[in-house]
Amino acid sequence: MTSSSECNPARVIGILDPIVLEERAQLVVKAAAYLNPERWQDERKLAKTKWFDYRFLSPIEATLKFVEDYQRAYRVHWRQSFDAETADKKRAIASGGLWHDRKEFTEFWNARAHADWLGVDYFIYCMVSMETALRRAKQKRLLRPGHMRSEDCIRAVQKRHDEEMTGRVWLSELPHYRLENFCALPDQIAHQQHVAQTVRKRSNAILALGGAIDALRVLPVHIAEEIFGEEHVTMARERASFVTTARVDLVPDAQLVPACFGLPAPLDTNAEPCCRCPLASQCQKASERTLADVVARHGSVDPRRAHVRELGRERVRRLRERRRLA
Repeated sequence: MTSSSECNPARVIGILDPIVLEERAQLVVKAAAYLNPERWQDERKLAKTKWFDYRFLSPIEATLKFVEDYQRAYRVHWRQSFDAETADKKRAIASGGLWHDRKEFTEFWNARAHADWLGVDYFIYCMVSMETALRRAKQKRLLRPGHMRSEDCIRAVQKRHDEEMTGRVWLSELPHYRLENFCALPDQIAHQQHVAQTVRKRSNAILALGGAIDALRVLPVHIAEEIFGEEHVTMARERASFVTTARVDLVPDAQLVPACFGLPAPLDTNAEPCCRCPLASQCQKASERTLADVVARHGSVDPRRAHVRELGRERVRRLRERRRLA
């Protein structure tokens, strides 16, 4: 057990691997064809509300994760409510996956963004929404992602999320939040605050507090003492001394890139939380490069609007051609 006065120094992130950043940027550039620029600004806001397991995934990676969890939930409910034999064969998404077409991409993107706004686990979001709809009325189909924003679905999802906070999944077990990987990133600090606040809701609060400090290493001793007092923290650590300690897992710098990093949208490094982020300078440069790549690839800072205009021009051209031939 470490001393109560211990304050772990923050790890310093160096220059990020340009190859990894380029791979991330290319996914963003690809997705930009389907999105308005405002959506990237929205993603900066969602990065602060999404469940902690997804805060080190790019928006595209998070959406692909949402697709996986949607498919898993779809097959579970199909097995339970319709046909167990065919459940594993259900694709639950168009044959081309997320990139099948604009409609498919937009529907899954918006559903994932809604789950992030609620701050809930994607699998829970999909499972509970489908379950709620099945209870509401007898259906022969399961909910599509775009139909999960009804009031009864939202209430049910939030209720289940609150139950999880007093149950098994009340914090993120990603190694990104452990003290050996602490870099003073805003999301890491937010997770520490979440742990300190949520531990009070647990029936075994003192054991959970001690485990969070020493076994999981997601809450620094000095922060716990500021909130709970030195005597209470000492007792909690003694009570949790038997809990198995998570292995040390040093995460590479490139995997500590937050969800909001390098998005093709204006970035104010003086605003919260960017002003506290040690990656703000690298993020600003990456954002500028990605925006330039979007323009180079699609010919516009707003590829979606440019696409709509092109479709309009094509309709006018065909109309004029038909009139000319009439």
